[in-house]
Amino acid sequence: MLLLLGVAMIGSVQGYVTYKGSNVHKGRKYYVSNQWENFDLAKMNERCKKDLGGYLLQLDQFQEQNFVTDFIFRSGWGPFFTGITDEKSEGKYYHYNDNKPAKDLHWKIFQPDNWYNEDCVEIWHDGLNDRRCGDRGRYVCETRV
Repeated sequence: MLLLLGVAMIGSVQGYVTYKGSNVHKGRKYYVSNQWENFDLAKMNERCKKDLGGYLLQLDQFQEQNFVTDFIFRSGWGPFFTGITDEKSEGKYYHYNDNKPAKDLHWKIFQPDNWYNEDCVEIWHDGLNDRRCGDRGRYVCETRV
């Protein structure tokens, strides 16, 4: 059994990993990318669709954000890009995959701040942070079970 940062990996799909313990919450399953690369909403959302039949992480309620935070930080990695953006209108966050408003978001202290035109959103252990699209990082995909 492969151990990664002390956490047993139980599943993988080319380019993604899941970890021992549940990665399923209310009919959704989560995968984290294992490659650092320049983040592009359209490209990564298409990759989630092609590789997993899913989409970039959408956070629909606070309980989901808590679950995903626990799941991804169990790996010792982070932060991760999500599918939430305000690229169309500053301060109006929506889910890139379906263009629906992103509601009930819980941010890190003093965030979002749009520092140097940050239109993408990443998830940390203590909340969300706005970040420049195009920065290097990993991302979370979500699928329906």
